[in-house]
Amino acid sequence: MGIAMSTIHRFWRFVEIGVDPYLTEYRYDVTTTLSDIRNRYSYLDKGQEAGERFSVAGRIMGIRRHGKIVFAVLDDGTDKLQIVFRFDVVGEALWKLVEILNVGDIIGVRGRPIKTMRGELSLLVEDFRVLAITWREFPEKWHGLADSEKRYRMRYLDMMLNDDVRKAMVSMYRIEKAFRDFLDSRGFIEIHTPKLQSVYGGALARPFVTRMYALDRDVYLSIAPETYLKRAVVANFFKVYEIAVCFRNEDIDAQHYPEFVQIEIYQAFSDWMDMMMLVEEMISQAIKTVYGDYKIELQKGNEKIVLDFQPPWTRITIEDAIERFGGIKVRKKSYDELLEIAKNLNIKIDDPRKGKIIEKIFEKVAEPKIIQPTFITMFPRDVSPLARPSRENSEYAERFEIFVNGLEIGNGYSELNNPIVQYYFFKKEEELRIKSREKFGEIEHHPMDRDYVRALEYGMPPTAGVGIGIYRLVMILHNLPSIKDVIPFTIVEQEEFKTIAEQHDNILSYYIEKLGLDKI
Repeated sequence: MGIAMSTIHRFWRFVEIGVDPYLTEYRYDVTTTLSDIRNRYSYLDKGQEAGERFSVAGRIMGIRRHGKIVFAVLDDGTDKLQIVFRFDVVGEALWKLVEILNVGDIIGVRGRPIKTMRGELSLLVEDFRVLAITWREFPEKWHGLADSEKRYRMRYLDMMLNDDVRKAMVSMYRIEKAFRDFLDSRGFIEIHTPKLQSVYGGALARPFVTRMYALDRDVYLSIAPETYLKRAVVANFFKVYEIAVCFRNEDIDAQHYPEFVQIEIYQAFSDWMDMMMLVEEMISQAIKTVYGDYKIELQKGNEKIVLDFQPPWTRITIEDAIERFGGIKVRKKSYDELLEIAKNLNIKIDDPRKGKIIEKIFEKVAEPKIIQPTFITMFPRDVSPLARPSRENSEYAERFEIFVNGLEIGNGYSELNNPIVQYYFFKKEEELRIKSREKFGEIEHHPMDRDYVRALEYGMPPTAGVGIGIYRLVMILHNLPSIKDVIPFTIVEQEEFKTIAEQHDNILSYYIEKLGLDKI
């Protein structure tokens, strides 16, 4: 070849027999899927062969060599199936390729379904092409806490090799589709809201700030689509939703990640009771569509629990939940009394609102004990600046949160549609932020959004809304320990390593010469 090889790479074994898929293979004619083959030919008896021939393509996930017969596991993204290479079938020329195939290589094969004498459905390979090779050795073991950093760093391998993660991600997109199908069938329209905003809003959260050079000003990454979807309601889109990517500049832990996906839904001429019924029906129907049942069985510690999503779900006020699960009465308590309760529970309080203390107490004593799908209702109004005050008691908001298996997955309410009151609540939020800065530091608050108030001044009908965290829901349904397990790609620290081109300059020189890269 005329190339000095200081370090031998398996790539050269392909070149030696005249095979380089990166120069010759631009496509492969796939005629079916492995899932289809399994569904159609599982009836075969041991030793039986089908007459039909199919072409499939995928990645080799396992390989066992037994002289002139080689068994491999092929994954085409729909299923995994054993493929069988026999010397007497593929011939001497292709057998040279079989001898250097490795786990991770991507191949296209043509053959016929068979069932081995051990009863395993397989594809007997008659012809195949190498479509791409793995330049790096695949890890033998991938599971366990010891590999957590590597798993998130090389997420493409984690999604490939970790079946639990892979199944969760597939379910997540199917749930999103089921949500869309449900809402679309009821006349909802999905609207894309801006992810760069002049005024952030829709939740009490710390935003990400970035610079828009075209306008020479700072803007914020969206923490929620809420205020824009409600602008759409003002624009006579009376049923709207968005499956939205949101950003909150907050801590990273097992339940929180700064970038996440949620669905927000707004329905005019409705209140929070209507929205709770919509949520029950939508989530339960999606779960039955994706998993085949309303019930999901999980292992929690040493016991098995069964989550039952069939409506109706339990509804209980936040104060009653604290009393039921924690044995603590907080109703009608003063700020100082609530503060004393919090201190006795070792809860750190860095917020001047009574409602925030009640929320913290609830999170401590009640939230972990709520297993079945449950609506927690009647939140204090001072932590609900976008919600409509309760028609029964204006100290509370017509707001609910959704809890499953000890985690909050959603938040909804009767939307505040009075622009005068909305302006007042925004103004109080700003005043609260300024007053509390010296004692508590910068607290999470909702900034003044005059354009949103102006939109309300044109008239928004009575409306109900909800936001549901899709990552958290899927995390619960698949019993995964961290929200990062259902996020396709997360932020990781960069590491120092060398690419194959840097490790093997002779391979780089080969392609520069073959493709004339130095002449471009």
